[in-house]
Amino acid sequence: MVKKFGIGGKTSVQADVIVLGCTLPGIVAAHKLKRKFGDSMDIVVLDLGSTFNYQSKCNVAFTEHSDSDSDTESTNTMYYDYTARQLLDNVARIYLLQYAKEFKLPLPKSIINPENQIKTELDKESSNLSSDQDERIPLQKLFQYPNGTTVEFLNNLHDFEFLSFLEKFELNQYQTFLDQCMTELFQTNKVNLDQERKVLLYYDRTTMEKNICETLLFSTSREIMRIIVRLVCGAPAKRVSLLFYLHQCYRTSSTKNHLGGLNTRFREKLLGHCRKRLSSKLQQSIADITMETKSIKQIRTYSEQVILETLKGEITYTCNLLAMALRPEQLHNIHVEDRLMSEKQIEITKDLQPGYAKKFNILYKDNFWSKQGYSGDIFSMCGPIIWAMERPRMSATGSLEKYCGLIGYLMMRENDNGHESKTAVVEQLVKLFGEEAANPVSYRETLIADVYVPRCGDYTSLHRLMTEGSPKFLEWGALDVFADGDVAAALEAGHTAYLHLLGCLRPQAQTYDDIVATDWPTFLSDGPLSRWKSQITVKTGLKITVCTVAVVIGIKLLHSWLTHK
Repeated sequence: MVKKFGIGGKTSVQADVIVLGCTLPGIVAAHKLKRKFGDSMDIVVLDLGSTFNYQSKCNVAFTEHSDSDSDTESTNTMYYDYTARQLLDNVARIYLLQYAKEFKLPLPKSIINPENQIKTELDKESSNLSSDQDERIPLQKLFQYPNGTTVEFLNNLHDFEFLSFLEKFELNQYQTFLDQCMTELFQTNKVNLDQERKVLLYYDRTTMEKNICETLLFSTSREIMRIIVRLVCGAPAKRVSLLFYLHQCYRTSSTKNHLGGLNTRFREKLLGHCRKRLSSKLQQSIADITMETKSIKQIRTYSEQVILETLKGEITYTCNLLAMALRPEQLHNIHVEDRLMSEKQIEITKDLQPGYAKKFNILYKDNFWSKQGYSGDIFSMCGPIIWAMERPRMSATGSLEKYCGLIGYLMMRENDNGHESKTAVVEQLVKLFGEEAANPVSYRETLIADVYVPRCGDYTSLHRLMTEGSPKFLEWGALDVFADGDVAAALEAGHTAYLHLLGCLRPQAQTYDDIVATDWPTFLSDGPLSRWKSQITVKTGLKITVCTVAVVIGIKLLHSWLTHK
């Protein structure tokens, strides 16, 4: 039991483990520890309150007492029985499925198994029910060029069939090349050699903007990749390192699982469905060990213990091990003892830049786009809408019906002043779908706090800080650098922090199930020939052509000179 002492108007709280912060990684770690040890270990979660400058509506953890939380959920939305192959294909889905199963929460197919992708037995059954209906013509998706020209297409957006042949070729080659780099970099059996460290440093110090410009020739191809990087990372390509972007691709198993494909992470970031419900359940689980506290002024050590002091010094918290579950900006006003946090680590956390995305949600009385033969999927280079889909119905009944609405991402400017884009959004939809789009029932814009983006060159150090175990007093694995941008990564970070804490406190309590849950999929690297083929781009083709022509001309000139000599 947590011990409290009151001496001279000051209060002292003692515990075995203190989790500082109520972010998602922190409450996951606390929940796992409480579930493992119960009352045999003193665990305290310190809630510093919502002190962020920006409040995302997607980050609201609320308590729901509805039929959807009962044990009699409709099986149409309980997607737990995936095969091992399907589960390991996408890291973003592993932890969502794991914790949803633990709390018996339904997961919408539109998030966990996007439409037109892997079909489960339930999907086949639902399709059989509609077999008597007339066959429908596949709904078209829309792509919009910067000048407003619209192209219709059917396949995955990442196939780029809406572009010209050469633009499509170089983008597909670029995606294949990134996938090759990804599978070679992030392997669990990698040996930490100097050569591999140099490769990691090169990727970490190279910006996506530089790599895009060096690899892609056409301006359309470059701009599409800049938009994709912005949507995936919440930051412009000039601020995102190649290594950081490749790591985001690895979490979804491919560069083709962002705007399309198995884009579970991308859809969850937009809809915020799983985060709300999982946060609610987790906070209910740790409610009895959570204590509200005022701002922490200092963290220091004394006699093999960690001591946290509040701003006015009226309360001190003492523990054997401290898990840092704050967001980076919350660390700025806390003085941390040098032996707990080095100058380099302070610099890395201070240089983390929060990513942002802006979403819109527009509702109509009638689903007019489907009647016109469109799916509602939009990818645009001119904005303000840059990516959109038909808003799925979040229902525990598993109904395939959808709201008459579109939801998606808006273009973010460097100096965005928060001005609402409703008029421009409606005008864009009128250009795409006609006058029926001119009168929406409602419109709402919301900012999304995306993942924190490290400075180029810092990601390897940040990743090492959060994943390679904890020091003697402090655990950094629960540091919340994910915000609302990657809920699955936040769950994983909390689970990893739990394992680190467990290893420090009671290593004998670790189980196989605890450890195997953190295993990432191992993708088999293709052969050297496949990697070489993936490096063939329009730029390299032009270089080879120029060199070949120069060699041929040189040989002919030499032959002519020798003939006339």
